[in-house]
Amino acid sequence: MKYKIERTNKFVKQYAKILKQKEFKEEEFIKVLKLLVNDEILPVKYRNHLLIPKNKRNMGMPYTK
Repeated sequence: MKYKIERTNKFVKQYAKILKQKEFKEEEFIKVLKLLVNDEILPVKYRNHLLIPKNKRNMGMPYTK
């Protein structure tokens, strides 16, 4: 495990809200979370993208402005 997940108050509130949605699949969420924690590249179906353009972490996706 390369990264540690810290649950902020904002995350807890948003997670509780999204759990109520019918189309939310918790198993898929856990699967993606494990990929991110282990610094692996996400499969194409998840539309991998950089959240912060100036992030030095290379996710296998080129950033174009």
